[in-house]
Amino acid sequence: MDKHRWNKWELLAANGIAAVFLGALAIFIPATALLTVVKYFGIVIILLGIGMLAGTITNIRNHKPYALDLTGAVVLLVLGFLLTFYSQNTIEVFVIITGSWAILLGITQLIFAFNVDPEMKSQKTLLINAIISIVFGIILLYNPFQSAQILVVITGILAIWVGVILIMISVKMKRFFNQLKDI
Repeated sequence: MDKHRWNKWELLAANGIAAVFLGALAIFIPATALLTVVKYFGIVIILLGIGMLAGTITNIRNHKPYALDLTGAVVLLVLGFLLTFYSQNTIEVFVIITGSWAILLGITQLIFAFNVDPEMKSQKTLLINAIISIVFGIILLYNPFQSAQILVVITGILAIWVGVILIMISVKMKRFFNQLKDI
């Protein structure tokens, strides 16, 4: 058996440790973690916009259609700059849009729940889902930045959980491969 091909427990352990570390950051400093992630995401979007703009310039030089690419590049650049330089305001707008969407989705589900055929037995599911969606939307609209931080903390908890599981699996893999060496 090829040791390098199958023995990747170190990579799994490193991913687990990274997940635990990032999860702890998200739990203990959610505002900073959230703003940092959004800023880096904004930088990536700016780079994508620059790349798309370069492609648009090539299309212009080669007399190919470019209007759609130019529009996409401008939208990406504007979005990237907003995320990078106005992170907190952009997050609040995003959370407000998400909260509004959740409320509209919940209202739509309520309408479906009251108009669904009772024989389909999905009315209760639609009602529960509608109530959860509406409550979630209201919570997001109540204080958008705080709500985003809470979502970051929840994500941090999940990251720690996944990280611990990855570390446990990597330890088991190491034991397994050490036993194979002894055979």
